[in-house]
Amino acid sequence: MWGTLAVTVALAADAITFSATTTVVEGGMPELVFGSRVHGHVKVDLACAGRSYRLDTDVAPDGSYRLELDGLGVGRHPCSGKLRLDEPDGAWGEMPLTLEVALLPALSFAFEPGDLDLDGGSLRARPSRPLAKADVERIGVGGVQLGGVQVDLSDPSAPHFTWSPGEEVLKLRVTGTDAAGLAGFLELSPWSYEVPHDDVVFASGSHALEASEVPKLEQCWADMQGVVAKYGDVVTIQLFVAGFTDTVGAAGSNEGLSQRRAQTIARWFRERGFGGEIHHQGFGERVLAVATADETDEAANRRAVYILAAEVPPISDGLPARRWTKVP
Repeated sequence: MWGTLAVTVALAADAITFSATTTVVEGGMPELVFGSRVHGHVKVDLACAGRSYRLDTDVAPDGSYRLELDGLGVGRHPCSGKLRLDEPDGAWGEMPLTLEVALLPALSFAFEPGDLDLDGGSLRARPSRPLAKADVERIGVGGVQLGGVQVDLSDPSAPHFTWSPGEEVLKLRVTGTDAAGLAGFLELSPWSYEVPHDDVVFASGSHALEASEVPKLEQCWADMQGVVAKYGDVVTIQLFVAGFTDTVGAAGSNEGLSQRRAQTIARWFRERGFGGEIHHQGFGERVLAVATADETDEAANRRAVYILAAEVPPISDGLPARRWTKVP
């Protein structure tokens, strides 16, 4: 908000100017900033939502004088008052001040896994209030800006972004601006890579890693190093190790066993030198690769999944929980 103050005929019509920052995000500071083109003395008295604010100062040409409106809560607050300018020769002038101050919650975005379709090239955003403008940056391998995003703001409360699929997207950055000009951001890193591998074979009931099984992990390690080298400059890569069992034994015992085995593998990668965060989780016999009856010895179900990802894997049929344990 911008304005000018006209005083008595003896003064120039724009002797005092002011700008007002009246719409801010919660935690910001609304304020009035006055400028003078004359020598004199300015008094400002303003009331906003039961709070009183005063500026009482000498002014000079090209000076700048700030009145901060602190202590206001979230919401919209009418303000009224007056400004008086007194010049050294006795000339003076007054003007009323009327404005509204708005402190708004930060513009934020909610996100659900179904909002993003990487294969189909679309994203639907969920801003905390309607948007006046929106944009998406698509970032690919090496940090390359992929571009080519179409924005549909026909529903400002649920903007829709589309692009031609086919390019590998590592990161998405949504920038939205509301009607007040306040910006909010959403950053997504949907990239993930399931590491192909031969499953480590553990002795029955054991989670100890046999020396004969280590070459299987070494093969994974070589693959993982290549992946980190290719993508690690754009996204922060984490490792998630999920363990599973067959249906022999009690379900509770199997879940605990799968957790310990996943932990064993996760710790091996930590000791081998993986520098990112590592997490493990055991699912026992809840997710069978091969459907079997209870108490069935099926080797294909005694398995693990290794996922390199920038974000925690979403809940899915294959990973039905998010109770990951971080390896120190």
